[in-house]
Amino acid sequence: MKKPTKKQLEALIVELSIKHHQADLVAKRRRQDLNVEYAFYFHASGEIEPGFRGIRPFDPRYAGVVAYTADAYERLLQAKRARYSAKRRLDAAVRRLMILTGSSFDVPEVTSIQRPLLRTVRRTTAHGETLQ
Repeated sequence: MKKPTKKQLEALIVELSIKHHQADLVAKRRRQDLNVEYAFYFHASGEIEPGFRGIRPFDPRYAGVVAYTADAYERLLQAKRARYSAKRRLDAAVRRLMILTGSSFDVPEVTSIQRPLLRTVRRTTAHGETLQ
């Protein structure tokens, strides 16, 4: 099999970038769909733990919401897998182009930000009592 040319790899990278972006949009949309289903469920049957934002899938109290949203959750997982696969294909094409062009795989040097040292602050109440 003939190796692809630089121009072919560049065209492939553009195509794979678009596919990766589309897969990312699908995954974000599936996340929104799941969140809407969560909101419908909790609106209809009430919050399990008011003030807690999240789902505890192995807690028996959440069995109803897990069963109600199982299809939407599976669609989200499929979308995430598709996004990851698209990213892997894109990364592989970029690596092939880097090898073909002789680009370096070294990590570029980045200057680090020097932050000033933090001073110890004494916190006190209005009556002068130390809080530390």
